[in-house]
Amino acid sequence: MARKSYSAQEREEIRQALLATVLRCIAQNGLIHTSVDSLCREVGISKTFFYTFFPSKEELVLQALCHQQPRLLHYAQSLMEDPALSWRQGVERFLRSCCYGRQENVAVLSIEEEQAIFRCLTPEHYRAFQQRQLWFYSQLLTVFEVPVERVDPRLFGNMALTMMMVYRAMPEGMPFLFPEIAGDMVEFQIRAIVDSMEQARKEQKTPRCIPDEEFREG
Repeated sequence: MARKSYSAQEREEIRQALLATVLRCIAQNGLIHTSVDSLCREVGISKTFFYTFFPSKEELVLQALCHQQPRLLHYAQSLMEDPALSWRQGVERFLRSCCYGRQENVAVLSIEEEQAIFRCLTPEHYRAFQQRQLWFYSQLLTVFEVPVERVDPRLFGNMALTMMMVYRAMPEGMPFLFPEIAGDMVEFQIRAIVDSMEQARKEQKTPRCIPDEEFREG
């Protein structure tokens, strides 16, 4: 049987389908239960054809995580523009949606999955991905009207991702924690993160008062 010849548009549609499918599978079942074979079956392509798009599953995952970022930024912007939500309600809803990603189809890797991906990266790929992550968290803070001069995007990213990964690791990966209050833990951490962001916004909007002696010297 002759192989089908795919147009450039058809190849791009297949590539987009692979990106969307792996994100959904990670969100619902985790990367460990997502194989190249299962992805190919869902998209309807052969395993050989898959490797004409991505050299490995790990490379697909990295590109998919980057592919997810604009969608998350758009979602964050929609929450900020929702007249029914206060600023705080919008930010908290965004963080909850990411943390409870299985319901919202937001892909977040577990601790073990991150380690597995990291082992497959070259130093150059790692640096490039870290720069992309830094860009994403900087853009997210901008959407939330939080000055990056007052909240380090790296700290914001670490705090948010740590919360999400620990939540997903209970109870299987971290059995000595208390999984029955995992939801309370998430709410506490969300409040702490948003409190810090809110304080930074207030400080940015508060004009600096010039002391009398400084005014006279000027």
